[in-house]
Amino acid sequence: VALNRADIDSEDFAETGLLRIRLLHTKTSGPELALRLPLKGRAARAVMRWIAVARIEDGPLFRPVSQADRVLRRRLSADGLRQVLRHRLVLAGYPAEFASPHGLRAGFLTQAALDHTPLPAAMQLSLHRSVQQAQGYYADVDIAENPATDLLG
Repeated sequence: VALNRADIDSEDFAETGLLRIRLLHTKTSGPELALRLPLKGRAARAVMRWIAVARIEDGPLFRPVSQADRVLRRRLSADGLRQVLRHRLVLAGYPAEFASPHGLRAGFLTQAALDHTPLPAAMQLSLHRSVQQAQGYYADVDIAENPATDLLG
């Protein structure tokens, strides 16, 4: 929820479909080490569509929407994000408690494991610094899904 429009580098989006997201503050870094994460595909298109529809030229990227369907200028709160996520889960047929904002980050690593993505590549995007912690999500994947089980066959 802390992203601003200035944090989204869309200069090459039309040509490459790639956005660069600048993260000024994470659990492990501050403005002096601002990370730039790539975003592409459906997620990048959704961000660009939101920017266009909400007419966001500056300021917060994530903003609440009024009951009159107007995008407000103020920043969406962390609790607001949780409410949006819960609402979308219910619309998708899941219980509201099915996922949390933090759980989405964990789910990213779990899906990376299921897709056989090398752990270092997944960690570059999840921003986990500890291999041991990130490996825990990979270990949670069913062993039958692990391609290493075929090595002795």
